[in-house]
Amino acid sequence: HAAVLRYEAKQFLAEERVPICVEVVGSAAAVDTRVREALHPTFPDVRPSDSCALVEGDVYLVGSRVPAALLTSGPIRWIAADEVHVTGGFTRSRASSSRPLYRVVHEAGRWVCLGPVVTGMPL
Repeated sequence: HAAVLRYEAKQFLAEERVPICVEVVGSAAAVDTRVREALHPTFPDVRPSDSCALVEGDVYLVGSRVPAALLTSGPIRWIAADEVHVTGGFTRSRASSSRPLYRVVHEAGRWVCLGPVVTGMPL
């Protein structure tokens, strides 16, 4: 999950520094905590998803008008022992929202998100 969330943050937020709320869909709270800890060195303002709220189509920190981003990861579909497809999600506003499917592979001892799965393209 951390590979997908890190990829989404870099792709969708670039150099923009806003609070990031993350949710690992269908996981226990302990998994969410471990994923947030893994993201913390790169993105120090990572929070649990319940720290963000959707207000009139825009994402804010709960109880404030501080803009934020909501990133989600999951579920995971195993393709092979070293490859998975993971549904991701990014929301900033009604106009800035995405729910792509990502290809993630295990290489050199770690999981790496290679980017969105492209379908419907003839070879």
